[in-house]
Amino acid sequence: MNTAVMRTALALVLSGGLAGQAIQADGSKHSPAHDAAVQKCTDAYEAAAAAAHAPNSPTGKVRLRAMHAAAVAKERCVRKAPK
Repeated sequence: MNTAVMRTALALVLSGGLAGQAIQADGSKHSPAHDAAVQKCTDAYEAAAAAAHAPNSPTGKVRLRAMHAAAVAKERCVRKAPK
């Protein structure tokens, strides 16, 4: 009896998880304009990160500040993106 209850509970949990993934994969939570704006923000962040890690770029606290500024700029950019 105990194993039957456990198997049933496990089957319900797994099917609920798979249903949730199917619903999430069905459609995006955001508009295409939002996705494009976030991609633009990500590209700008990656460019700033690459510049901060370039061979002739400053190191230490200067690099740390540059990376922090890039992360803050990306966060603000994503917040401003249309929903």
